[in-house]
Amino acid sequence: MNDLITTRQLMDLLRVDRTTIYRMLNDGRLPAVRVGGQWRFSRQAIDAWLAEQNGGEPKLGIQDAPPETSLDSNILPTSCLQPIQEIFAQTSHIGAITTDLNGKPILTMSNPCAFCSLVLATESGRAQCEASWRKLAHQTDRRPRLEKCHAGLIYARGRVVVHNIFVAMFFVGQFVVDNFAEVNTRAHLAQVARSCAVTEKQLAQAAKKIYRLDKSNAERLPHLIELVAAAYSQIGEERLSLMSRLKQVAEIAAIPNSS
Repeated sequence: MNDLITTRQLMDLLRVDRTTIYRMLNDGRLPAVRVGGQWRFSRQAIDAWLAEQNGGEPKLGIQDAPPETSLDSNILPTSCLQPIQEIFAQTSHIGAITTDLNGKPILTMSNPCAFCSLVLATESGRAQCEASWRKLAHQTDRRPRLEKCHAGLIYARGRVVVHNIFVAMFFVGQFVVDNFAEVNTRAHLAQVARSCAVTEKQLAQAAKKIYRLDKSNAERLPHLIELVAAAYSQIGEERLSLMSRLKQVAEIAAIPNSS
């Protein structure tokens, strides 16, 4: 059956934006027909066209749209994102960090509390923090929610999504809600001290400076995290679009003059 698909469906199939589709139409590179004033594409003709472009194999994707497997946190301009993270952390009076999906930081941590700075200063402490961050990459709930980290402090993550691909995470945390009785018990501090290779006395002193939020401010955080993650995502989208255009300009400039 020779099914017709819409421009939106073709965008999803090729993983490109609408501008790229129209440019390829204008260049005569895409087979298409007009139906009721709208472009429609024969799925059979598109499959044949893809096979022709890829030496007989109907592979998806084209050169100016990176395939899903090649898009990662490197697409994000860290020099632009670091100030956003800094402003959020300072105005919210909590810590913030941006990581890849493996929990590896891609930005310098902003406004860390003394407790977390002590934990992150050791190799075993950093490994546990990264494991906590990495765990939320697999969280099924797409929206941020307040969780407890390995050390008992509260944190949450926002998803950074570029071209519908989950590429990075924006975290806020290093705080407790209303009081810190639970994380300040001797048994808890001793357990964290052992697992993170820090002295219990140092950790107990640092615990007195853990950030505290009241319940109403803590409940506002997930929405604010979503806003920052959405801003990151938009910046990533615009950078990817710019890189695609620059690549096209470079390819045009490289074409030899036949005259």
